[in-house]
Amino acid sequence: MRTERSNMKSKRAQLFRMVGGHLYSLKHWSAVSRLVVCGLSGLLLIACATEKKDFMTSARELESRTLFAPAMKQYEEAIEENPNNAEAYYRIGALANEIGNTEFAAQKFRQALNIDANHPGAKRALSTYHINRGTIARQQGRLSTARSELQAAVGVDPGSSVAQLELGRVHEAEGSLDRALHAYIASAEADPHNIDTQLALGQSYLAQKQYAEAETALKAVLDANPDRAEAYTGLGEAYFHQGKKQAARQSFEQAIRHYLLAGRRDLAKQVQEKADALFPPASDTKK
Repeated sequence: MRTERSNMKSKRAQLFRMVGGHLYSLKHWSAVSRLVVCGLSGLLLIACATEKKDFMTSARELESRTLFAPAMKQYEEAIEENPNNAEAYYRIGALANEIGNTEFAAQKFRQALNIDANHPGAKRALSTYHINRGTIARQQGRLSTARSELQAAVGVDPGSSVAQLELGRVHEAEGSLDRALHAYIASAEADPHNIDTQLALGQSYLAQKQYAEAETALKAVLDANPDRAEAYTGLGEAYFHQGKKQAARQSFEQAIRHYLLAGRRDLAKQVQEKADALFPPASDTKK
């Protein structure tokens, strides 16, 4: 009996060890499974994050292939990921410009600047938008509208030489010569090599009877482009009013010569009349 009981105890112990081992194995595999699942989840999250970071790159690649609609969609995805992505707003605006939707483009440029007030591309693009509208309005004689548009352009980008130049032309057309001169000076400071600005500045100085300043500006024009006949005309006037009579005659002669070379006999005649008024022909009635 005693031996039989001992055998039963031994069998029960063996059974418990077997069950315990299986339970341990189940727990072990459960833990491993959880680690695997977590690892896969982590990899999926990393993949998703990588995909999000690639929205801008993908959009630029599509844009380079002129696939504008898909590119715009990718930029929109980038904005959904990060609503403060000023570059994405700017790029959407640039694409809209490409297809001629300038109003929508301007809206996107403004959104980019609301996020980053110094975004160079958005500043330049929005300023150009207002410059174009202002220039067209000036050419059509709608001076009030032109002034508003060009003031908006200057407000967006005060360092735009072209915006200041066009605003000066509007002020000049309105008869506000002091404001025109101020705008031309600002344009020249923004870009000293802008020849159109230097010409307008020289002519504005002439209108204000600031002849030495006019001479400096008009010489800068001719240093850059010796064929600008209108600069010779203005320089002749500046010389004359400073008492430099011989230099004035030579400048008027140069203006006439360049106008004739360009086939503009009408303008050559106007310069000749101006020179004759300043230098009346000597009287031949002496007896």
